[in-house]
Amino acid sequence: MPNYSTDLVPHRERAAAPGEKSGSAPLDLAAWLEQRLPSVRMQWLVRIRARDAVGGSEWDQVVDSFVEVLCELLVRVLGPFRREVEPLWLSAAELFGRAAASRGLAAGEVIEELQILRELVIRDLYRAPPMAGRARLSLRDILLLNRAIDRVVTHGSVGHTDALFFQLFDADADETLSSEPEVTLGVMEQLAVIRREVKAICAPGAGSSDARDIEH
Repeated sequence: MPNYSTDLVPHRERAAAPGEKSGSAPLDLAAWLEQRLPSVRMQWLVRIRARDAVGGSEWDQVVDSFVEVLCELLVRVLGPFRREVEPLWLSAAELFGRAAASRGLAAGEVIEELQILRELVIRDLYRAPPMAGRARLSLRDILLLNRAIDRVVTHGSVGHTDALFFQLFDADADETLSSEPEVTLGVMEQLAVIRREVKAICAPGAGSSDARDIEH
């Protein structure tokens, strides 16, 4: 079984062409990933649907929106707005976990769905390397990528656990649980709020923070 937290993408060496300096240009991982987003989103959505765990037709649009929002946030959390966007990245992950509980997913299934995102990005780095492999991918970039997805997986699991607890609490209190359309509508509204906040943070002229060092 792959070790998703430590698997690294090796730098593809190539001989320098005549007159070309040895070495390679550094890679802007966020910029590369942004170009790959349409492919990553589609592949992730197909993989989730193939698992037959979406949770019914009421959840189709919700899952689509989660895939779009989380992919967009991954780009942002690797870029210059990392410090400002990370709380939204974690909030979206917890919301994903809570929604997954309402979809009827087990804790392990939530983790598997989120780990697919890491797998797809790593695979693309192998299959479609930036500049045909001439760009250098630093260890720091890989650590940032893995850290970001590790955190989203952790918070997705936390959201799932919290949702199950409150479902049990509501049942014990003999309260009327919300209907599925009400739950999906609430999730979509929260995703819309996250979208607006990301747009406000990353809008031109909003001002960016310095890239943050990796926390050990």
